[in-house]
Amino acid sequence: MTESNEAGSLAELAVFGAAPLFSRARTTGQLANRDPDRFFALASGAFERRWLTNQGPLVQELEERLCRFHGTAHCVTFANACFALALALRTLARPGAKRVLLPALTFRGLPHLIRWAGLEPQYCDVDPVTHTLAPESLARHIGPDTAAVLAVDNVNALCDIDAIERLTGAAGVPLLMDCVYGIGGSYGRDRVGSRGRASVFSLHATKLINGFEGGYLTTDDDALALDLRSQRNFGFGDDGLVRQLGLNGKLNELHAAFALSNLPHVQSIVDGNAERFAAYRHGLAGIPWVSFADYSRSPGTYSLVLLRVAPDAPYTRDALIRILRAENALVRPYYAPPLHRVDPVPASGGAPAVELPVSDQVSREFIQMPVGDLVSVEDIGAISRFFTTLDRRSGSIAGRLRELPR
Repeated sequence: MTESNEAGSLAELAVFGAAPLFSRARTTGQLANRDPDRFFALASGAFERRWLTNQGPLVQELEERLCRFHGTAHCVTFANACFALALALRTLARPGAKRVLLPALTFRGLPHLIRWAGLEPQYCDVDPVTHTLAPESLARHIGPDTAAVLAVDNVNALCDIDAIERLTGAAGVPLLMDCVYGIGGSYGRDRVGSRGRASVFSLHATKLINGFEGGYLTTDDDALALDLRSQRNFGFGDDGLVRQLGLNGKLNELHAAFALSNLPHVQSIVDGNAERFAAYRHGLAGIPWVSFADYSRSPGTYSLVLLRVAPDAPYTRDALIRILRAENALVRPYYAPPLHRVDPVPASGGAPAVELPVSDQVSREFIQMPVGDLVSVEDIGAISRFFTTLDRRSGSIAGRLRELPR
C-alpha cells in the first residue's frame, strides 16, 4: 500500500475494490503442525496394528501424558470437547435442579451442550478486566434450582477460582471448568485442569494442542472418570454389558497421533504466540484509539490477541472488522453478541431476560486479531502499517466507508 496521497490510499483499500493486503487468509486459530513426520510414523503404526479406535495404545498414551501435563489422576479423551462437556454436565448436575450458570461472554456453542444434557442455561455477568465469570454476579444468581456452574477460563485471564469454589461449595453446587483457553496456566500453585470437579479442554485444530478434532476431561474423581469412560462407549461396563445410557464419543487413534506429535512442541507454540503478541503491542503502540485486553492474569499462552477499539475511535468496531476482513486479515468480533442478547438455539425458548451491562460493553469493544502458525511477525508489521494508514486517513476512509452499501 502506498501513502503518497490521500486518493491513492483510499483507492488501495480492498474494501473499496483493490487487491487485498494478503493473498492468503490470516486467521485467528493456532493451526500448529510442528512434526508431520512424527504424526505419519505414529499413524503408520496404528495402521500396522489395525487398531484405529476403541481406546487404542495411542489414545492411552495421550491420556497418560495429559495426566502428567495437568497433574491430575485421570484424563478421559473424547471425539471432541462437546461430548466431554455435555456428558460431564449430565453426570454432575444436582438432581432435581435444571439451570446451569455460566458467563454470558463466552462461546455460543455452550448453551447447546447444556440443553443436550437436559438442562437450561442461565447467564451471569463478567468481570470488566478479566472477562471471566464475576463472583458477585454468580452470588446473585446461584440458588436452589442451580444444577451446576460452568466457569470459563479466558485467554487473557483465568477465573477467580478461589472465589467461585467458595460460592459453589457453600451452595453444594458442582463446578465444571471450561479450560479450553486456560491450558498451560496455573491457579497459583495448582495447574489449570486440577480444580473444580472436572475440567474440559479441546484438541481442535485452532487450539493450542492440535489433534485435528478431539477433546478431553481431567479430574481427580475416580468415580466420575469411570462413569464418563463408560458413557463415551455406549454405556458399556467392564463386563461388556450396557450398564447406563451412553453414546459413541471415543477419540480415534489418528487424532490421538496428531495430538501426540504436537504435544512436545507446546512451549515452542507458546513462544511463537508471545512473539506475535509483542509484535502487535509494538506495532500498534502509536495508534491512540486501540489498546489490548489486560493479560496480567493470563495463562501466558497468548493464543488469542484481543484488541480493544475505543468508543471515540474514528471507526466503529464493526466497521474496522469489515475493513480488515476485506484485506484477508480474518479478524472476528469477540463473543458478540453476548449470549443473553441472542437465543443460541433457535426456537428453544431462550433463557430468562437479564441485564448484564459488563458483558454488553465488552462484546461491543473487542476484536480477535490474526494469530497462530499461519501469521508471521512480518504479517503483523504489515497489519500495523495498515493501521497507521487507517489512522492518518481516518476522515476520508470513514467518510467513504459510510457511502458503501451495508
